[in-house]
Amino acid sequence: MENKNGTELAKVLWYYNILPEYDGYTFKIVCPFHEDVNPSMIINLENGSWYCFGCGLSGDASKFVALMENQNDLKSYQKFLRILKSDKCSSIKIKGHRRPLQGSVRDLYNEAYDYYHGLAKVNWEASGGLTEEIVEAKEYMISRGFDCKVLIKSKCKVTYNPGYQVIFPILDNGKFKGWVCRTTKKEIEEKRKYLYNKGFHRSNTVVGDYGSKDWVIVVEGFMDRLKFLQFGVDNVVAIFGWKMSIEQEQKLKSAGIKYIISALDNDKSGRKGTKYLQTRFKTVRFKYLKGFKDPGEMGKDKFEKMFNKTMAELKRLKGI
Repeated sequence: MENKNGTELAKVLWYYNILPEYDGYTFKIVCPFHEDVNPSMIINLENGSWYCFGCGLSGDASKFVALMENQNDLKSYQKFLRILKSDKCSSIKIKGHRRPLQGSVRDLYNEAYDYYHGLAKVNWEASGGLTEEIVEAKEYMISRGFDCKVLIKSKCKVTYNPGYQVIFPILDNGKFKGWVCRTTKKEIEEKRKYLYNKGFHRSNTVVGDYGSKDWVIVVEGFMDRLKFLQFGVDNVVAIFGWKMSIEQEQKLKSAGIKYIISALDNDKSGRKGTKYLQTRFKTVRFKYLKGFKDPGEMGKDKFEKMFNKTMAELKRLKGI
């Protein structure tokens, strides 16, 4: 028999991208209602309740939505009902007192893992013997300014999906978290550039390697990170958006990151995201030259000029 209260709370957490991997009915998350650093909110999917030891707030699934949306009772309840019926949350069910989720995070992870690793490896440097799909994907990536070496380094493959041909594994400090596909079709790009595996959550994923130094470069998109990799900078992570989540922040801090180089896009949202980072870390803004919107637009010469200026600013911040 389905556990109605637990299902409702699980759906709400899933909708807001804050349902973590878990094995039991009770677990902790970082509270989204106050400046939480360590997880202080207890989630109980057995009875559908939550309580935060940090700020003292508590309630059920509908109250969680009301606080997240900061709306009056009627509007928040309408939002709550829409979440429960949404396609995004349709597969989530809490049943009985054994397994927490049907279509759980672990099941979706395994499905994504099998899909990506079941695809054939691609020799991007080969000059012949490539399929039509690989040739098309290779030409597209080269037209975007990427070379074969970075495609190999990032473990890029081809899906043979006519809509989203290029696929990359999403690796968080080496741990597989899912996959992301990039369309090569302009008509599809106008609607949706990227396709992620079902169950992927950006809020608790930091793409890239971090922790070997006390600083890291932060970018918005997966392809932005590839451009830094192509130019020989490995200490760079993508957060899939302009604002870092509390979970992403905690991951970096736990790895010993004290300084951030914000290479978020050179636009209004990117500047807003940089201001937020400045409240959480000692932060330097990447020295974009005039006319550059994001890292994807950078060529080698211009990149070196911007990067050298940025690193000089970081050294000044660190007092070196």
